[in-house]
Amino acid sequence: MDHAGQAGKPADVGVVQARLDQLKGLDLVRLSVSDLPGPTGESNRLSTYGRGTVLCLGPTAADATEQLRIARDNGCHALAVAPGIAPALGVDGVLPRGALEHLRGVDLVALWSDTRDLTAARRALAGRDGALVGLACGDDLAARCRIERHICVDTTAAGGNAALLAAEAEEAPVSVAV
Repeated sequence: MDHAGQAGKPADVGVVQARLDQLKGLDLVRLSVSDLPGPTGESNRLSTYGRGTVLCLGPTAADATEQLRIARDNGCHALAVAPGIAPALGVDGVLPRGALEHLRGVDLVALWSDTRDLTAARRALAGRDGALVGLACGDDLAARCRIERHICVDTTAAGGNAALLAAEAEEAPVSVAV
């Protein structure tokens, strides 16, 4: 057994970071858009997006492949790191859990492992600077791969018609005090 509590050779952290960097800058995938009811003069839109980049750590190649499938089915970009994983899917080997503290470009980590391994991953993620990165270790991975955004626009200034707001802004005269 290695330092991550799983059998296998350590993955090259530099290669993992390089593969994550290749996913950086890809747009979030919008999965759905719904117009919600609201009071007169208000537009409410709920959109569901993929969370971003999911790091799928297995711990087995079969687990990591399933995590990758779930992440991609839910609009995420994903990279698998597990012993025996196909190069097209990710990086072969076991990611040292301490590396989670410093890897950039990760929005969620998926790991279905034992308590000892999960504790090591949680500690490394807790030591990160910046935004919190979640650890999906249960059967809720699909839900954890999605985020919701709600946009509310008050259109009452235009009598409930948002198109009038744009038209008024274009036609409004500009006055300059001298």
